Amino acid sequence: MTDKRLIWLVASLGVSSHRSMYTLATEIEGSDRSSPELKAAANDVLQSLERVIDLAVASSRVLGKASRKFDKLVLVLERQDSVARLEGLVDRVFVEM
Repeated sequence: MTDKRLIWLVASLGVSSHRSMYTLATEIEGSDRSSPELKAAANDVLQSLERVIDLAVASSRVLGKASRKFDKLVLVLERQDSVARLEGLVDRVFVEM
């Protein structure tokens, strides 16, 4: 699971548009490797963009809201990846003892 989160974290660094936010959130929300919290955060992004994603122009208010929800999604990814790495480190320490 950690590898997939890391891939998504790296992908989030390359997000340069709301369409790319939508694409990444779609992948995360549809993955069986996503936690319920991660799926919920991805779903928030999708819901905020679903009515405007196919439009050429959308209001700055809608896009700003979507950006904030995407930022939250990235924070959830970062936190879960950090926890998984810490758990892995703890497991290695106890194995070496």
